[in-house]
Amino acid sequence: MAGGTAAAPAPGAAEVPETAAGTTVMFWNLYRTGLERHDGDDTRWEAQRRLILRERPDVLMVTEAWCWDLDDEALFADAKRDLGMDGVLFRAKTECHQAILWRPGVELCAVDGYPPELHLWHGFGSTVLRLPGRSGPVRFVVAHLDPYSPLNRRLESDRLRGFVGPHTHGPVLVAMDANTVPPGDPEPDWSAVPAHRLGNHLPPDGKETDRAPVAALLDEGLFTDVGAAGGDRRPTVRNSEEGDPARRIDLFLASGRLLPGVDSYRAVADVPAGADGRPASDHAPIVLRLRPEAETP
Repeated sequence: MAGGTAAAPAPGAAEVPETAAGTTVMFWNLYRTGLERHDGDDTRWEAQRRLILRERPDVLMVTEAWCWDLDDEALFADAKRDLGMDGVLFRAKTECHQAILWRPGVELCAVDGYPPELHLWHGFGSTVLRLPGRSGPVRFVVAHLDPYSPLNRRLESDRLRGFVGPHTHGPVLVAMDANTVPPGDPEPDWSAVPAHRLGNHLPPDGKETDRAPVAALLDEGLFTDVGAAGGDRRPTVRNSEEGDPARRIDLFLASGRLLPGVDSYRAVADVPAGADGRPASDHAPIVLRLRPEAETP
C-alpha cells in the first residue's frame, strides 16, 4: 500500500520521557474547521488547539481535516507546528482528509494507506508506531465510514478486518467515526429525521440502526469496543441541525493483544467554545490511556 506524508518534528517540542507513565491517545472529528481556516477564520481552530494542548495526547488521530492538503499542505504543517507534533496526512477523494500525529519520543515505523481513488468514500489510513514503555510497535488505524450509505459502511468496515488477525503482527487500535452506533448502545430517536434522510442511517428493510458495520468487527472477535468494555456509552455527537439524534459514533476498537493495556477511556465532556461562542466541534473527542507494558496485567 502507498504511504502518506510525514514531516520533521516541530522545533523545540519537548521529548516524551522514556519513563512516561503510559501513552495518551486522542481521536477527534474536527468538523468544518479546515474550511473556515481556508477562508481566514481561525476561531474554531484556536478552541480545538487549546483543548488538544490541554489533553496533551502522545498520539492524535483526526478526521474531517478539510483543506489540510491545499497550498502544499499549509494547514497540516501549521497544525503540526501548533501542536508540537509530527504526522502523516491521508488524503480522501471527498477532501474530508484524515491524519495521525505523534509527539517527539514516539517513533514512526511504517505508513499504510490506499490511494484515495480506491476508497469508497473518506477511507482510512494506518501508521505503525513504537511507543515509550512498550517493547513492540502498535498499529494505529484512523477511519471514517460513509455518512450516507449503510451498504458502503458495511463494505468499508470489511476492509478494516485486514489490519488484524493471525497473519498480522502486533496490537492494533482503530479510531473511527463509524457514522452508526455499535451493538449494545441504545437505539437513537429517529423521529426528527426527515423521511428522505432516514436511508442515511437505516437499512432498506429495517426501522432500526444498521449496526452491522461495527458488529462485523466485534462479532468475529477481532476487536473490542473500548468505550463499551468500560461501561461508557455516552453520545459523542450531539443532535444536529438536520435532525440527526445524539449518539455514540466515535469509537476506539482495540485488538485482543492491546485491550489488556488500556488503562482508561473517556469522552471529553468539557469541549470549549470558540471566542465567538460556536462549539469547537459537533463531536466530542475520545481519549484513552495505554499502560506501559510492565504495568499490563
